[in-house]
Amino acid sequence: MQYGLAVRAAVSAVAIPVLLATLSGCFRAGPAAGEVPQNGGPSPTTGGTVASATPPEPLGRDDEDDDEGPTAPVAKAAPAAAAFATAWARPGLDAARWLEGVTPLCVPRFAEQLRTVNPANLPASRITGRPRPTYPVRDGGGQFAIPTDRGTLLVSVADIKGRWLVTGNDFKRAGQ
Repeated sequence: MQYGLAVRAAVSAVAIPVLLATLSGCFRAGPAAGEVPQNGGPSPTTGGTVASATPPEPLGRDDEDDDEGPTAPVAKAAPAAAAFATAWARPGLDAARWLEGVTPLCVPRFAEQLRTVNPANLPASRITGRPRPTYPVRDGGGQFAIPTDRGTLLVSVADIKGRWLVTGNDFKRAGQ
């Protein structure tokens, strides 16, 4: 019994100071005076923000269209999303005619991606309701959920030079 207590006391005498020394280093605000940080990353400014961080782009923005221009009215964002949804949900068209309908409603980069879509494989064939914002329309972008006969079409839009254009879409099947 005495031997077990002696071992515990010896382990505690070593482990506790090591633990305290380790933890005290975890709670320091920064390097000690004259000490150089070891990570080589950007150093924080006062207030704890990173000086080299850039703010994220607003939802729906497309970097190829960063030129400033006129601003589109927020009230026209939902009709733009609805127009895309109506043009999108037409699986009976051939690919060329389908693409003619959706392309003018999209930013060029997204329109190019849509060239790979076979309309016959679309999961929905008609729109059954009005667009509902899923993210507030602000800072030049937003997203809308549009009900269809087989699920919900999510449409992201951006204000590009005074016109709301689609930057992407997704589909959630009913029951998911």
